[in-house]
Order: sequence, then structure tokens, then C-alpha cells
Amino acid sequence: MEHQKIVNIELNFEREVAQSRGLSLFRRNPTTWELLLLLARYKNGSNEGVYNTIDSVGTRYLGNSALLKFIRERRDDGLVQFLEHEKKSKWTLQLNEELVAQLIELLDTRNRQLLRAAAEENAPFQWAR
Repeated sequence: MEHQKIVNIELNFEREVAQSRGLSLFRRNPTTWELLLLLARYKNGSNEGVYNTIDSVGTRYLGNSALLKFIRERRDDGLVQFLEHEKKSKWTLQLNEELVAQLIELLDTRNRQLLRAAAEENAPFQWAR
């Protein structure tokens, strides 16, 4: 696949993310973007608890206390919800449904565009390393 097509698809993706207030807050840092992706995996929220969720983030551009502060700020603005957990010492973290829908729509659009661009060239799609 022609590299210009790939770059244009990614550029459009980044611009769409930047236009979303909620997604752009998470996209500012690789750690918070990974957190968004981790939480988006769970329809009913992550049952890992706040601290275990923070520990499961592998991209370490933010320390634990900064990431906890970020999560609390997202709770305050309604993008992340703290739900009661079966264990009283934990909280279930759940993303705002509209935010998840925006994320899934953008990822799906980008992936379909990449597949379409690869199919147009009659070449199997492969991630470059």
C-alpha cells in the first residue's frame, strides 16, 4: 500500500480525535490513551478496581499519582464513572457510553479505510515494522 495513503488515513484519524473534546483529552498522552483503550474493552466497566487498572497500564509516561488525578478529573467531567464494586475496597471504572461510541466509530472508520486502501492495490494488508 502506498505510504501516502496510510499517512493520510492516520492524519484524518488524528484530526477527528482532536475534534472530539472527550477523546482529545485522552489522546494528549500515550498513557491516558492506553487507559481509554483498556477501559473501552469492557462494556460494563473494568472490575479490576482503580489501582489495579492503573497498574495494568503498560505505557508509563505518567506516574501512578498523575494517572489517578487524571482519572478523577475525568470522573468530575463525566467521562469516567466510578461504580460500586462487589468488593467495598474497589471501584468499577466505566467510560461514558457516548465516548466509547465515538472511539469505536473512529477506529472502525480508520480500519475500514486501511483495508479498502490495501484492497485497491490488490496486496494483502500487513503492518509495517
